[in-house]
Order: sequence, then C-alpha cells, then structure tokens
Amino acid sequence: MSGPDTSPRPRRDLWIPAGFVLFFVALAGLQLWFVLLANRSFSGLVTDPKPAAGRYAAQAPDWTARLAFVPSEALAGTLAMEIAGANGAPLTPERLVATAERATRFPQLLPIVLHEVAPGRFEAPLRLPLAGDWAIRLTLTQAGATSERIETLEVAP
Repeated sequence: MSGPDTSPRPRRDLWIPAGFVLFFVALAGLQLWFVLLANRSFSGLVTDPKPAAGRYAAQAPDWTARLAFVPSEALAGTLAMEIAGANGAPLTPERLVATAERATRFPQLLPIVLHEVAPGRFEAPLRLPLAGDWAIRLTLTQAGATSERIETLEVAP
C-alpha cells in the first residue's frame, strides 16, 4: 500500500531574494558609472554669478587698476597689474594688498604676493584651484588713506 508522497519538494521561490540582490547590485553599478562619467567630463569651469566688480569704485575715485592674467599652464600663470592715479600717471602706493576671492560652495580666499616691476606696475605668480570669474580685492594705502576696489578676472580652464 502506498500512501501520499511526503518527500520535500525543492523550493521554487528562491528567485525572489536573488532578484532583489541582483537589482541592487545593478543599481550600485549604474550609480558608479554615473559618478565616473561626471568626474571624467567635468571641465573645472563653474558657472556662478559674476562677483560684484567695481562695487567699491565710488570709494576709490583717486586711482584705477587694470588687471591681466597671462596663463602659463592650466589655471596657473602671471597676474599683471597697472595702477594709475586720478591724473593717469603710474601710482606706487605705500601699501598694496591683494586677494583672489571666489564665492563657491566652499569659498576660496587666496592671498596674492605682488612684486613691483616698474612704477605703478606689479606682477604676481598665481595658481587658482578653479576656472571661472575671480574677484581680485585690492586694498591700497596712499598718504595715510586706505581705499579698496574689487576687479573681476576671468580665468579659462
């Protein structure tokens, strides 16, 4: 006499947890691919709004500054600056302090060490961490009076 078969049958529902694990492994791989793609395609150029150039121009009508950045390699080069008095003659201040500023998620403040190459002409080596628009803050002391000016400098990647 034979009774009902009570031998255990193989489980047919093991594909469900395997499907969940496989889905999340594929999702992690897709996210890793997006991260690698973003890192490889980032040019270094951040398109933030331009800094407020000339914001302090009303406080410094007695002098003007003209800046030029001459690149020697990516994000590095020489900052050339000419300072002239109200009459247009080269101006050699008693004290000149310059900083490069960039308002990003992590603000960048870089001191600039200027060297006078001629009366009213200054140069400084400059290496910037990001491309884009940088605000160069100039603080000039002449005859005991201090004035400040902000100029915009565009650096290509």
